[in-house]
Amino acid sequence: MFSRSFGLVRPFVSARTYATKSKTTNLKMTSRLPIQECQLADGSLFVTRQPPVSPAVQSTAPVLKKAATETKVLSESEKEEMRQLRAQDPARWTRKRLAEKFGCSEIFVGINAPTTVKRAVAAEQEPTKEYGYRRQLIKKNRERRKELW
Repeated sequence: MFSRSFGLVRPFVSARTYATKSKTTNLKMTSRLPIQECQLADGSLFVTRQPPVSPAVQSTAPVLKKAATETKVLSESEKEEMRQLRAQDPARWTRKRLAEKFGCSEIFVGINAPTTVKRAVAAEQEPTKEYGYRRQLIKKNRERRKELW
């Protein structure tokens, strides 16, 4: 590119207006852990990092994650009772309620006592035709508008 000023033609020089990445290592990110240097018998230097917090303080720190609780193993009769309750009234006996009653997880309830309500509702709906939901809605609306003419 060339720029014209005062009738002279000179090349256009662009200047970088942002900082580049530094070629040097970022010294702010160095480890600040205390180290211990030990001279070995062969003359080499052995460096070990010390923990940032002393073991005495670590032992008094609260636990960050609770220990996993053991799950209860259900017998076949309990599983069958769970299935019967779910089949009788799935609105009342939800996964959460059954899990609380039998002392197991909601996923376990979903595997062992699945509900058939959703499948029955899907079977009652008319099967989709060659068009999707949105296209069918557009067609219905178009027919309604034609009726109003």
